[in-house]
Amino acid sequence: MKFRVERICRSDSMSAIPMEKVRFDLLASARSIEEKGHAVDVQELYLIVRIDGMEVTVYASGRVLMHPLNDKARAKELAQTLFAMMVPE
Repeated sequence: MKFRVERICRSDSMSAIPMEKVRFDLLASARSIEEKGHAVDVQELYLIVRIDGMEVTVYASGRVLMHPLNDKARAKELAQTLFAMMVPE
C-alpha cells in the first residue's frame, strides 16, 4: 500500500496517511496484531497499539499516528509493519 509519512507540527509524533482509499476492520485487525505479540486497546473509532516502546493510534481509514517518534525512516518501517497486520473490511 502506498502512503506518505509526515511529522506532526511541533510535536514528537509522525503520521502515516494512505495515498489510496482503504478501510480496515478494527476488531479483526486488533486480533491480528495481538497474535503477533503486541498489546492492543480497542476503542470505538481506533486502536491503540503498543509496539517498540511507542503508542500507535490506528484508524479504520488507515491513518496511523506514532508517538514518540521523530524519525521519518523509522515511521515508514513501523507503518509498513502495521499495515501488513491490518485486516481490510
